[in-house]
Amino acid sequence: GSPRIRIRLRPLADYGAAVPETTWGSNHIRYLVPGFTLRLTSDVPVRLVRDQLPFVLDRDLHLVLGPDETLTQPVATFVRHAEERTIAYWREWVRYLSIPLDWQDAVIRSAITLKLCQYEETGAIVAAMTTSIPEAAYTVRNWDYRYCWLRDSTFVVRALNRLGATRTMEDYLRYVFNLASSDGLLQP
Repeated sequence: GSPRIRIRLRPLADYGAAVPETTWGSNHIRYLVPGFTLRLTSDVPVRLVRDQLPFVLDRDLHLVLGPDETLTQPVATFVRHAEERTIAYWREWVRYLSIPLDWQDAVIRSAITLKLCQYEETGAIVAAMTTSIPEAAYTVRNWDYRYCWLRDSTFVVRALNRLGATRTMEDYLRYVFNLASSDGLLQP
């Protein structure tokens, strides 16, 4: 068919209290968030994204959101290359897992989801991908899952260890040892 879509990108700062100033060029929009600048580079006409105007989706379109850096190649080429590298990375990662014969697709998806909870730079494991989502509809009670909870991280490490992804545990232990005080105690 001919679907009509609208692209809405509304980054916020200060826990949603501040709307960043925006600037734009021929193929990008910059969001001036305090402390850093985000850049959306796209082959979608900037005005359609900037003004959130609906349009007919009649061809492949590409959007890259990241640091304020100019792409050195066409956005479509960059996106295709990034997708290919991402697929290759995850196929290689899964290749070394000890996956049971039953439910292989579900186990692979779950393992990848758990691995995505680990912050590669430090080895920390966040409790969940969801953050600040209410426990139930129309309630304000929620849990902040952006933190690395020792108990929750242990479950992730244990599950991935059973599949043979022991590097996750090694990176996590390095993270914990870096946090421990000189007397070896961990504080909440």
